[in-house]
Amino acid sequence: MIKINRNQRYATDSEGAARLRLLAERAEVDVQAFVMRADLACGSTIGPITATETGIATTDLGVPTLAMHSIRELACAADIPQLVSLLTAFYRRLA
Repeated sequence: MIKINRNQRYATDSEGAARLRLLAERAEVDVQAFVMRADLACGSTIGPITATETGIATTDLGVPTLAMHSIRELACAADIPQLVSLLTAFYRRLA
């Protein structure tokens, strides 16, 4: 899942999201986007801080999780190998 927020609570920008979608398409991995409404408060990740400090293009992604930090988090076990495949494709492109 690609995390997107207009108020920059996540590090993803349009270029990073597009590159990730292209990589996922080439690796035959399904990707979904989580877009938080700009008028609602939301959590954040360390992504914006890291991107600012390092100057490295950053995209927030991870396994989709329902009710994160609650007593009953829920995630699909099939999403984990999908993320592994996506990250493997990413690192192979760097080699």
